[in-house]
Amino acid sequence: MPTLPRLSGLALAAVLLVSGAVGREGGEPDAPKPEPADPSLPKTTAEPEPEKPWILADDIKEKLAGTAETYREYALRFTCNEIVRVARYGDSGEAETETTRRYSYLLEREKGTETLHEVRQKTKGDGAPKGNDVKDEEPFPPAYGWVFLFSTFHQPYFSYRDEGDRFEGFDWVRQIAFRGALPFTDGKDIRQWQGTVLMDAVTNTPIEIEAEPSGQAERIKALFDRWSQAFNIVGVRLAPRPFGYKCHVRFHTRRDKLTFPTQLRYDTFRAVSSTKNVPWQASIRDYQLYKFFQTTAEPDTPASPTPPK
Repeated sequence: MPTLPRLSGLALAAVLLVSGAVGREGGEPDAPKPEPADPSLPKTTAEPEPEKPWILADDIKEKLAGTAETYREYALRFTCNEIVRVARYGDSGEAETETTRRYSYLLEREKGTETLHEVRQKTKGDGAPKGNDVKDEEPFPPAYGWVFLFSTFHQPYFSYRDEGDRFEGFDWVRQIAFRGALPFTDGKDIRQWQGTVLMDAVTNTPIEIEAEPSGQAERIKALFDRWSQAFNIVGVRLAPRPFGYKCHVRFHTRRDKLTFPTQLRYDTFRAVSSTKNVPWQASIRDYQLYKFFQTTAEPDTPASPTPPK
């Protein structure tokens, strides 16, 4: 029987290296090289974008504060029609009842102060005001109150975050997040709210605002835990039912390089768990047929009715 020739150590190592039995570091074979990724295929994972800092450039804050002062001058220079609709929801989540009220609307300043308050009067069939003033305000900030979000008075009470600018159609807009420093109590003060505002980047005026009470998620969870553990007497729990709120304001009437409110909506919802809510009530206020006076000589721009979402 023929015998195989004896190989030297150097020759044997060469054979093993070629056969893949020895890795580059010795002992283990090399792992197969991964196939290069196909650039045409979508990435399966994406790096989360870092959160933008809560900071707003000083020049932007200064411009926004100047616009807020202009709004203060215009607060007493217009009247409009206000249409109030209130929808109440049932357990199914569908609106069961809806009421509608119409008013002639304007703002007045309290004597000796800068505080503004709303004035409403019922209207006749032709839209003319009649009778005495009517008390029918929201328990939350009025629509015009949101134009002072960046005033010199309010800026120390807010944190702002510039979320960038972009073009929407032909409009250059900037989105800014805001967070009020005051804890939520009655919700009447805008410093108790947080959210985002879409600004016209040219005129520094608001276009849309979406907000909710500051720290609402944590507050609702705490209230629901308290409510669910409250002592029950004949089916009634001895703790307040946890409610939450959302705000949406639109500014689609333009006059003298300012935008004015066209719709204010407050939604109230009830927490049925620490993470799930059901609608409870929606209050929608539309502002139409603006009439301006003591301003520059430009034609009035009436507001178009905007249906609620």
